[in-house]
Amino acid sequence: MGRLTSLSLKSMKYKLSEPVGSRGDGALLFEKRNSGAIEAYYRYKHAGKERKIKIGRYQQTRDGAGYSLASCRSRAQELARLRRECGGGLKEHLQATELERQRQETAIVKQAEQEAMKGTLKDLCDSYVANMWRQKKKSARQVETCLARYVLKPFPTLAATKAAEITAGDIVSILKRMIENGITTTSNRVRSYLHTAFEYGIRSDNDPLHQVEQAQYFLLDHNPVSAVPRQPSFERVRERYLDHSEIKALWFDFGKAMTRRSPVYGLMIRFMFATAGNRPEQLSHCRWSDIDFNKRIFSFIDSKGKDGKPKKRVMPLTNRAVKILEQAKMFSGSSDWVFSVSNDKPIRVSTLANRLEDYCDYLESDKKRPEQAERFTAKDIRRTVTNLLIECGIPREQRFLLQSREDGSVESKHYDQSDRLAEKRVAIEKYDALLEAILYP
Repeated sequence: MGRLTSLSLKSMKYKLSEPVGSRGDGALLFEKRNSGAIEAYYRYKHAGKERKIKIGRYQQTRDGAGYSLASCRSRAQELARLRRECGGGLKEHLQATELERQRQETAIVKQAEQEAMKGTLKDLCDSYVANMWRQKKKSARQVETCLARYVLKPFPTLAATKAAEITAGDIVSILKRMIENGITTTSNRVRSYLHTAFEYGIRSDNDPLHQVEQAQYFLLDHNPVSAVPRQPSFERVRERYLDHSEIKALWFDFGKAMTRRSPVYGLMIRFMFATAGNRPEQLSHCRWSDIDFNKRIFSFIDSKGKDGKPKKRVMPLTNRAVKILEQAKMFSGSSDWVFSVSNDKPIRVSTLANRLEDYCDYLESDKKRPEQAERFTAKDIRRTVTNLLIECGIPREQRFLLQSREDGSVESKHYDQSDRLAEKRVAIEKYDALLEAILYP
């Protein structure tokens, strides 16, 4: 076999070939098709059998498609070199190489797709808050407002950054800005919200429900907030509680201070005292269907607790509590809600807080009081009742029963609150006797 020329290829009938290199290196083969097209191959022998690797179409004219004779020779020489390097199994080597190329290409495409699906810090915060709303968490609105006010709006660049790329330093910059602006206690809250959001993000990647609803990944391998310490010095533990004279004044004078407001707010405060200081957000959502006047009990759903699972609480009603409910019935009209200023919804706890603020304003404006006590909130009423329960000697376990608290014990975690109704009745009657002595000394 001699060296081929463009002229010899032009006049070829079926096949022509030329050696690639030295003996055993194979040959460059050209085959002519019925259509007149010429295909170039690298031909070699392996394990006693002749094999061919296609190079491509030969370029028969200057402007035609395909490879020139020089390009075909160069490719054949490259294949011969590869054949020597891989030990002879060229076709298998090329197939394996092509499979690896496809695998890498697929991995690159998948990585790009995952990158496009990776959620930003804003996506993470939004998804976390949406999950809170879905679970009907009462703090959902507060968390949503705080994250928007202190994280997403002041830091738009961080908000648009992939959540997986957020560092502990980024979290520090968020909290540092708050502290510099004098926002201390809330900075601990925001840190807690961000920490929980990242924990949620870590779990959500493996949550099929999240993938169905969001089709979004965060690909978090750690929680960047964990490395940022909480500031204990920013936590101001409130110790405010009302003394006996303040309790009596609140009971009888609240209505005088709220002459332009609905009496329902005052009845709600009295009901908090009469039912041993249960949380206003729980009591405000009580419906008339939750009251059993014959059994003298009422029930509500408690969503508080470490596990966050709603629980039904059943509480006893004293004569005092029943009278308050009878008065509330006069104002609720046809509403399903016990404490309502409109027929379609219960009173808002935030509005109740405003009424207590108004009452504190009333106390401060009363010139007959030369020394004013510290202002108080609805939470202080609950703390006040706790002190009264202690004052009248009710044991800790019964106090927890009456105020829907969990002490962390196995018993408090698993018992049905209604099963210990008799204990609650004994405890609340003892407490009610002290309340009677305070109101009518």
